[in-house]
Amino acid sequence: MTVADLSLAIIAATCIISVGALIVFVVLLWRVTSRVEAVLTVIQRALPEFVTDFRSILARVDNEIVGEVARAVNQVTSAVGAGVSTLEQMQSTARRVAADVVLPQVATAVGLLSAIREGLAWFRPGGDGKRR
Repeated sequence: MTVADLSLAIIAATCIISVGALIVFVVLLWRVTSRVEAVLTVIQRALPEFVTDFRSILARVDNEIVGEVARAVNQVTSAVGAGVSTLEQMQSTARRVAADVVLPQVATAVGLLSAIREGLAWFRPGGDGKRR
């Protein structure tokens, strides 16, 4: 056995091992591809149902949650409007009470105080009934 024969034997063994490894790799790749295909088939079957379910969930969210928010905003708006209306009515009532009840009483009190002051001016020492 010469070095050339030994080299050819090593090269042949390397080729056989490489072909064996390639066959194992191709078989494993084939199995992985089969599994990926099976998973993709399951996903493809489940996807339309998922999309339909997702659309129904979004519709429910839109109808229930957004509808509730809109109703709440409407209630708050009406409550604020009622509060503003009540404040305007209170302001109007306060103005009427001031003009009809308080103002005449104050005017009467001012007039009475003026009369008392003028009367006291007549009784002061040196008061001749004339204004100074």
